[in-house]
Amino acid sequence: MLKCLLAEFMTQFLIIVSKSIEENFVTFVGVPSLTIGTQSKVRRLSMQVEGEGNSIVPLSLTLYHVRSLNVFGVAVEIPSMMEFRHLRIMDFGGCHQLENHHLANVGRLFQLRYLNIRRTKVSELPEEIGCLRCLEMLDIRSTKMQALETLKWCAWQSYIFWQELGQLKNLRKLDLNHDGAQEHKEVIASSLHNLCTQNLCSLTIWNDNDSILLNTLCTSPSLNIQKLSTRSCVLPKVPDWVGYLVNLQKLRLQVKRIRHEDLCILGALPSLLILCLENKENGENESLDRRLAVSREAGFRCLRVFTYFVEGDRMDLIFASRCMPKLEKLKTVFLGSFTDESHRSAGALYFGIENLPGLRTYKFAIRCFGTKRSNADAVKASVERLVSTHPNNRLNLIFEHGPVQS
Repeated sequence: MLKCLLAEFMTQFLIIVSKSIEENFVTFVGVPSLTIGTQSKVRRLSMQVEGEGNSIVPLSLTLYHVRSLNVFGVAVEIPSMMEFRHLRIMDFGGCHQLENHHLANVGRLFQLRYLNIRRTKVSELPEEIGCLRCLEMLDIRSTKMQALETLKWCAWQSYIFWQELGQLKNLRKLDLNHDGAQEHKEVIASSLHNLCTQNLCSLTIWNDNDSILLNTLCTSPSLNIQKLSTRSCVLPKVPDWVGYLVNLQKLRLQVKRIRHEDLCILGALPSLLILCLENKENGENESLDRRLAVSREAGFRCLRVFTYFVEGDRMDLIFASRCMPKLEKLKTVFLGSFTDESHRSAGALYFGIENLPGLRTYKFAIRCFGTKRSNADAVKASVERLVSTHPNNRLNLIFEHGPVQS
């Protein structure tokens, strides 16, 4: 019974293949049991040899219009990229003949969306691959590449991928978005540990809510890290190990509630130039005189740019005299809705701007869609009055807000 079903299945399969060839849906090269077809224009080309013989594209075939190229087997002659113009899909997965030189001129394939070179001998990507603006998927698993320097939006990958990630010894910039699978976090942390001991200097981590990946930096000699950014993961506090990142120049953190101890850790970083802090709790029930103060003792001797996100409609941070002496650009982003009363509260928006004498640009942003236009205008007037107290009468004020209600 099973043999009959299998025979029937194979018969139906061969009929489908033959019909595909007849309708010029796909062209096979290197399959002895299948004829190539009579049409010279090829839309989808499949080159394959799984035994003795060789797969060579006949001269009668025109490859200019090929949209999809699939190459696999043990004896395949890979055509030059110069012969193609409109390729959208190129699959070399498992093709052991593919080497670095075969990818020459790949930058000409400006419509290419999918490129698979997994399990090949490729050890280096051509620089022109950056010209592929339409490329959506690049599969480089199980290749010989270890010179990759930048890897962006690294997410939703297999266990093997995360395991091999740690072998990229020259990786300098990594944007890692974890899908939350607990069974993968340990191997990701292990690979991240390896990268931190090599040349990694820029790291962005998304969705690390339990801080397993971030804590890897605590156990690794991460002195090379110059840029660190956390996205969609709120930390209970600024980790102590951040203070050991002595070469850190750019930092973005989301913290549940910023404390004085957190500011001291950040302020002691000797190389920090750019800081972005998101305070997820505003402390709006506390009195204005109990706001968190950035004092001179907190440090921030080199800081040039500071962005601060506020969850609410009142400033919960105040700058003391002679703090952040080199600060040039300040941006405060308010995520709460300004009501009729919030902007009238005495000192609700005051933060000691006059204590930042080196400031050149101040941007005030409202990101809540619930603010009425009249309230937004009133807030703007209040901010302009605050800025007028600054010693630099050329201070550039930028006021921006999202859609407002009439």
